[in-house]
Amino acid sequence: MSPECRLRRDKRPGVVDWIGRSGAKVPAVATGSDTRGEPRALRARKQQRARQQAIETASRIFRERGYDETSLEDIATDAEMSVSSLLRYFGGKERLALAHHIDHLESFRRHLAESDKPVLERWRAFIVDQASSLRSYNSYNEERQLIVSVPGLLRLLSRIQLDQQDELAAGFAREAGVDPDEDLYGRLLAALLVAGNEAVYIQWLRSGGKRDLAAMCLAAVDFVATRLGTRDDAAQEIPSLTPGGDTRDPSS
Repeated sequence: MSPECRLRRDKRPGVVDWIGRSGAKVPAVATGSDTRGEPRALRARKQQRARQQAIETASRIFRERGYDETSLEDIATDAEMSVSSLLRYFGGKERLALAHHIDHLESFRRHLAESDKPVLERWRAFIVDQASSLRSYNSYNEERQLIVSVPGLLRLLSRIQLDQQDELAAGFAREAGVDPDEDLYGRLLAALLVAGNEAVYIQWLRSGGKRDLAAMCLAAVDFVATRLGTRDDAAQEIPSLTPGGDTRDPSS
């Protein structure tokens, strides 16, 4: 099983859970018959509504009481569900607080899996979708304030972004037919794109949400791609950026 994603069989009949590298757990999806006779699609919608209700409830309570002062029991009570259900959907309080970011990571993986267009274009499509799905300026600003105030959330966000960077770099390497572990160009391009997207969101918040977020994100991609240049350009200007491009003896 690949390290990027593990498939784990749920204890319930005909149900599987996908768990990403960051521990992101996607709501269980039925793959066989439901012993209770409930249609699979209907059950999936119920699970999604319950999950969304938990996210909204948690965001509200974190805002009202503070992150450290809020327990999973508090959230479960207000969301009218059990703590075990919260753990099944999210795995813990930190992942519940960053549920939107984990969902975006899973959305990124789906975009990256589309093999009918270049990896850079898949990234463009993802960041536009991400910007378009933003709830509102106020809700995102409150979430960011929460993240920077809780070290554990900041660490988890960094891990999510590193997962994104790793998988994007691997995608660039596969596209070029080179070893990801040897591809400095792909790693550098991925790092610049992920960091640039994060910088755009910070700048957008500082503008009061008045600028076009999707347009800013795309402009950052254009800037990175133009300044770094193509893989062939990089190979000519800085041979060490590409596998086998610099064969000089470091001792010489």
